[in-house]
Amino acid sequence: MIIVGDPAHATSPASGQGASMAIEDAVTLAKCLRDADSVPAAFTAYESLHRARVERVVAQGKRNGDGKTLGPVMRHVLPLILKLRKPNPDAMDWMYGHRITWD
Repeated sequence: MIIVGDPAHATSPASGQGASMAIEDAVTLAKCLRDADSVPAAFTAYESLHRARVERVVAQGKRNGDGKTLGPVMRHVLPLILKLRKPNPDAMDWMYGHRITWD
């Protein structure tokens, strides 16, 4: 048995990745089942392909959520810091630009 989606790796609501990760899980698992010689081998491949990414997404969601529980001082200071920070549009490409090749 294998668990996918939020039961396997519940992301913080702050990450906005719950449905995306569930779909990603399903596609990755389907690809592994297609390519493996056995179900156990497919599960092992799925785990090795997906674990590092899932852990990174969950950690990013936690960081996003932690920022929403700031104290009264940081709630006023953080917006100023973010305005002064030079934006990098590619910084989150690892999360939002992820692609699973089927072939």
